[in-house]
Amino acid sequence: MSFSAPCFQALTRPVSMMGLPLTYVVILAMTTMGGFIATLSFVYFATSAIIGYAALRALAAWDPRIFDVILTSLRRTPLPAAWLRGKGVVYRA
Repeated sequence: MSFSAPCFQALTRPVSMMGLPLTYVVILAMTTMGGFIATLSFVYFATSAIIGYAALRALAAWDPRIFDVILTSLRRTPLPAAWLRGKGVVYRA
């Protein structure tokens, strides 16, 4: 089967809401709602929602699964032992 077949593309694309993949919608909602709760400003809410939607829509056009890749790699990569001992980031030669 060809990767450019319409059926393959339809079955493998991410679930979208408002033209954004669902992961992007969750990030947009958390950012705008968290900022609104912190500032209690409807101006911030509207501005961050519009700018965030435009930025995430452009990012989704470039790569709709970039946040899935980042979250999966962070979840699967073990933390360095120094972080668990409270020494922070340690650089050694």
